[in-house]
Amino acid sequence: MTKHVSLIVEDDPAMAEDLAEVLRSLDCEVITVDNKRDALATLQTTSVCFILLDLHIKLDGESIRGHSEHGRSLLRELRAMYSDHTGTGYSLPILVVSGHAREVDTAVDVMRDGADHVIQKPIKGAAVSDAVKVCLERSGRATHDLCGPMLARHGDTGQGLVLSIPGTRIGRRTRVTIGAKPADLPNRSLRVLLHLVIAKLTGQPVHKTELGARDDQGFKGISELRDDLKPALPAGTNIIANLYHGYYRLTDQVTIGPCDIAALIAVDEAPITELARELERLLAEQPPRV
Repeated sequence: MTKHVSLIVEDDPAMAEDLAEVLRSLDCEVITVDNKRDALATLQTTSVCFILLDLHIKLDGESIRGHSEHGRSLLRELRAMYSDHTGTGYSLPILVVSGHAREVDTAVDVMRDGADHVIQKPIKGAAVSDAVKVCLERSGRATHDLCGPMLARHGDTGQGLVLSIPGTRIGRRTRVTIGAKPADLPNRSLRVLLHLVIAKLTGQPVHKTELGARDDQGFKGISELRDDLKPALPAGTNIIANLYHGYYRLTDQVTIGPCDIAALIAVDEAPITELARELERLLAEQPPRV
C-alpha cells in the first residue's frame, strides 16, 4: 500500500462522496461509514492514516437519524484510543467536519476533546485538502512511507492490542507499550509479564507457581501487574485471563509486538535475563509479520 488510507465518518451520502472526492484528489484510499459503531468496528480490522469525522452521525446502522452527541462521543473515544502526540500534532489526525464550526464554543470543545482541526460546512475542497496536508505533516505522516514506521512504533495494526517491550528504563522501571500507550513496570511485574508473553508465544497457560507463588496460596503478582498496566489500557480492559486451578494467560485480543531483548538483558537481573533469552528464541521462530 503506497497511499494514505482515510476513514470518513459521515451519514449524509452526498457529503461523504464530496469529501471522498477531495481525498481521492490527494491520492488517498477512502473508507466511508455512516455511524459510530461501524467506525469503531472498522478500526478493529483496518489501520488508517487519518479520520474525517462529522459530528452529526448515527449511532449504528439501524438508526434513522443522526445526533451530534454520537459524533462527539466517538471523537472522545477515538482520542482515548489514539492519544499519542508528536509534539506538533496527534499521531493519528482526526479532522472534525461540522456545520456548527463557526460557533466558537463548539470549535473550542471539539479541539479540547482531541480534534486536530475543525472544517466548516459547507465544505470547500481546497480548505479540506490544505487541512489534511497540514495535519498529516504535524502528525509525522507527511507521506505514506512514514506511516509504516509509525504503525510499528505504536502497534496500530488493526489486530487488537499489540503488546511491545521497548525496554526503556524509567528510573527502576522498564517501559512496555500496549498500542500507543506506555506503562512502566517494576521488575516484579516485568517478570510476570515476560512469563505471560512466553506462554502466549508457546500457546500454553502459565501456572502461578511458575510466577513465584506457593501452590497453597493466592498470587498477588497478577493483580499487581494488572494495576501496573492500567496506564496503557483502555478503561475497564483486562488482558490477563484467569483460567482454572491457578493458570493464567494473555487474552486472545493481545498480539506480541517488537521486544528489545538487549534492553531486557541490561536490566541485569538473572531471572529477567533468562526469560529474555527464552523470549528471543521464541520470537526468532515466529513467522515474519506482514
